[in-house]
Amino acid sequence: MARTKKFRIVTVFGTAAAAFCLLLAGIAPASAATSASLTAKNTHQRTVDYVNLGDSYSAGYGSGMPTETAIPGCLQGTGASHVTKVDALRGINLTANVACAGATTTDIAGMAAFVAPQLAQAELVTLTLGANDLDIRGLVFSCSTLGTDAACDQALALGKLAIPYVAASAHQTLSTVDQLTKGKIMVLGYPRLFTVSTWNQQLITAEHAAQLNKLGDMLNAAIRTATYGTHAKYVSVTRAFNHHGIGARNSWIYFNAANPLDPFNLHPTTTGYVEGYYPAVKQQLRSWHLVR
Repeated sequence: MARTKKFRIVTVFGTAAAAFCLLLAGIAPASAATSASLTAKNTHQRTVDYVNLGDSYSAGYGSGMPTETAIPGCLQGTGASHVTKVDALRGINLTANVACAGATTTDIAGMAAFVAPQLAQAELVTLTLGANDLDIRGLVFSCSTLGTDAACDQALALGKLAIPYVAASAHQTLSTVDQLTKGKIMVLGYPRLFTVSTWNQQLITAEHAAQLNKLGDMLNAAIRTATYGTHAKYVSVTRAFNHHGIGARNSWIYFNAANPLDPFNLHPTTTGYVEGYYPAVKQQLRSWHLVR
């Protein structure tokens, strides 16, 4: 997620062709997702080459500090995440980490083309995608105490209408990645942002929190559907984050109440990445026999 521009619901995807042409021309577009940071291969030999794509949830946003990567415009978190934990595993070699905060599904397709040589050699690919197409950040703003009931109702209605378009665009992106690699592709879902109870929170009412969680479940279902017809495997983190959403005593979702526009807001904390995402990733890696 990590959008800082004016909140909006995205229902039309028209940037893919332009981004792809710019990439072919060797020019990095100005958007966050069409910039990249390539990590050098480790000097010692390992067995599984690994590429990480995706949006801010793949970029470790919410952990450490936000930082611009080697190519301007692509932001990642500096702290520990499931990606850094996987890279630290014996036998894993992270050859390219091009996840960028703010990346849409079409941006991610462009980045996949940008790292096509690494994908061709990769035996493992991880990514998250779809939340920026839906503009989850804007939805939360509209449904929070900073918005209105009318604004929330309208945003939720538009969000539901956008779900099929998000699914279609995500499927197109995953098909692109599938064509570029013979490796295992792991598509990670998103956690529910709120721990819903019978009482209202300072940020949001219990009713609106439940409505946003339901829309998040719809998004995850759409992303799972988008993997059909590809070799990508959807991995849920919903259960891992149960009772750790905003409003919980031990929340794994970052939220700075003093600054609703904090770019890390609505992203996993370091604990969320390490104890929520990483175990789900490692379990799947073990089922694929890529690690012990």
